[in-house]
Amino acid sequence: MTWTSELQVLASRNPFIDELVKQGYAVGFVNAHLVIFGVPYLNAAGDLMYLDMISPLDLREGNLIDRPSDHKLYFAGEVPCNIDGNKISAGTAEEVRFVSDEIVGNRMLSNKPEGGRQYESIEEKIYQYLALISAPAVHKYPGVTPRAALKKHVEAAPSPLRFPDTLSAREGMVGLSHRLRGQKVAIIGCGGTGAYVLDYLAKTHLEEIHLFDDDIVHVHTLFRLPGVYGEKHLGTPKVIALGEAYAEFHGGIKPQLKRVDRNNIACLAGFDFVFVCVDDAPSRQMIAQACHDAARPFVDVGMGLNQGRNGLYGFVRIAGGAVGDFDKLNGTPYMPAQNAEDREYRNQPQIAELNALNAAMAVIRFKQHMGFFDRLNESHAAVFDVAGMALDTVV
Repeated sequence: MTWTSELQVLASRNPFIDELVKQGYAVGFVNAHLVIFGVPYLNAAGDLMYLDMISPLDLREGNLIDRPSDHKLYFAGEVPCNIDGNKISAGTAEEVRFVSDEIVGNRMLSNKPEGGRQYESIEEKIYQYLALISAPAVHKYPGVTPRAALKKHVEAAPSPLRFPDTLSAREGMVGLSHRLRGQKVAIIGCGGTGAYVLDYLAKTHLEEIHLFDDDIVHVHTLFRLPGVYGEKHLGTPKVIALGEAYAEFHGGIKPQLKRVDRNNIACLAGFDFVFVCVDDAPSRQMIAQACHDAARPFVDVGMGLNQGRNGLYGFVRIAGGAVGDFDKLNGTPYMPAQNAEDREYRNQPQIAELNALNAAMAVIRFKQHMGFFDRLNESHAAVFDVAGMALDTVV
């Protein structure tokens, strides 16, 4: 069969996978799922059929397969039966399991080891299910080859992620996660909030994430960036420092050492979504207007803080998220066009938790736009009151 690079790595660290292939099984490693193609079984009428067995994998360090976190298995096909036409001794339910556009399970099997314990290993789980499903077919049709019967070769779906998305696989959310595939986004401004936006987006299947900023890393910047940056990064352009760090996880990070201005604003038309993370109101206004003119959705972030007797108080806000929001926001307090006189924000730079909150709100709004998260109203802005811990949406 055709080996993908991911399957090769998996087999090199887990001899069980290599053993399956040597036995003739057509095995795939697709979006953090182990798929065994063309497993023979009997349907209720006693006909010889073939199904694809699907099991999410729990991976730990070094691409080693961990002990299965549950006992379920998914497949595409009819309910497997014994020779007498009764279904095999496993619980079944109609449950869709999306692995890729080509591989979708329509049913779930539930079968625990003797005594109702957990499976000790992925080997035990797979071999128990293979025997349970195939034994009746092999008994009735002695000549059947229960290995690679369909000769189905499926390449792993392309992804810019350096690691398999086992979290989405384990939770059955591959279909939702893939709604971000093929998308190109821009983060304009890579200070505290913009850097956290990158941190969240780098864990997704976005095709490209472009970073726009012409500033360098200062000492105060170190307190606001996600992760740990040190002395060697001082004086380095922010987009270079961030790009090098996050390229270890995502292959589509594109640092752009430039400030977005009227000379290059036309480049925004090439993106599917834009995150506006600048703290200069006139620049924000120009970028938002350009996105509107190019019919590109954007989300703008910001915060306003004041220092009182009991500490900082103020708000964190997002605005936009859909094409057409600019008309609703332009000239309103939710997307200020003028810089505030109070510059307390600049005097209190060590507020990474508010940067992270601001970025999380923006990314949630983006994922609502992409259909990953549900959206209950057509709000075009949201404001979080820091002192009151209250969130208001603006419809």
